[in-house]
Amino acid sequence: MAVQKALLFTEQPLNLILGDQLKNIEVAYQTYGELNSTKSNVVLICHALTGDAEPCFEDEKNLGWWQSFMGAGLALDTSKYFFICSNVLGGCKGSTGPSSINPATGQFYGSQFPRITIQDMVRVQKALLEYLDITHLHAVIGGSFGGMQATQWAIDYPDFLDNIVNLCSSLTLSAEAIGFNHVMRQAVMNDPNFNNGDYYGGNPPEKGLSIARMLGMLTYRTDLQLAKAFGRAIKNEGQYWGDYFQVESYLSYQGQKFLARFDANTYLHLLRAMDLYDPAIGYTDIKTALARIKARYTLVAVANDQLFKLTDLHRSKKLLEQSGVNLQYHEFASDYGHDAFLVDYDFFEPKIRNGLE
Repeated sequence: MAVQKALLFTEQPLNLILGDQLKNIEVAYQTYGELNSTKSNVVLICHALTGDAEPCFEDEKNLGWWQSFMGAGLALDTSKYFFICSNVLGGCKGSTGPSSINPATGQFYGSQFPRITIQDMVRVQKALLEYLDITHLHAVIGGSFGGMQATQWAIDYPDFLDNIVNLCSSLTLSAEAIGFNHVMRQAVMNDPNFNNGDYYGGNPPEKGLSIARMLGMLTYRTDLQLAKAFGRAIKNEGQYWGDYFQVESYLSYQGQKFLARFDANTYLHLLRAMDLYDPAIGYTDIKTALARIKARYTLVAVANDQLFKLTDLHRSKKLLEQSGVNLQYHEFASDYGHDAFLVDYDFFEPKIRNGLE
């Protein structure tokens, strides 16, 4: 089934957290499973940083980013739940973002796209549910960047949902993670083709974006997994200053592959939204914000996650407990590190299933 579209905020603009406005926001979304007669089985999926509205494809030749998790009888059980997933505000997979045409000017938004936050993305998702006449959610589930969205849902709309499943995401991003994001942004912004973000119609900043993706991939995996996969193996006919080792070839491939499916400006905006995420925005402090949560909250941590470190997850666990949240916490190690929530089905399946029960 083709991705569906909704046009929102056509009468009144969305007032963004950081002071700008957006009107006529297009949202790409997809649904899976069947809505029951009481509309009590709706689960909202919030995608990770570079995800989209299609966690699962009907075409077996193409795989969605959560393909192995979704289906009848699987962790994301389409025989039991009705799933909705939308591309976030600021995205480049059908929702309004920097690569969209600004209806006010007829030109690409580019450098004129406003600053956005996780809170803004959640408000757009809420508007989409209203458009779809969904008045209550059984659950919101998300991993990484999506876990931040799930948390904000529980804070801003405590009576709208029953369960939260947050996979591999702390309540705020660490200084180290912000540092990684800074380096990735600098790689993009210092590409000669970046042109302050107004590169549409010309050559995009492909070198910078591919380098940024390579760095990102190193934070998503573990040293153990890279050692097992590549070790110090040398590439046949490798280049001394290029892809000499197999791990270098792998990273270069991932960087090039990324160019075909993602926009550089979107990458910058979503990374910064991740940096800025703070549940306390709009509330007295973080404990006041977290105390609003009424949903049962499942938090799953990967002990050797290189991006969302265990110390940050432990801090989040403590804050949630101190704020009176009904918390179920799970922790385990995986060779896949941060990416485990996308690929390590055996570990995550029971946690997701129990979090949705």
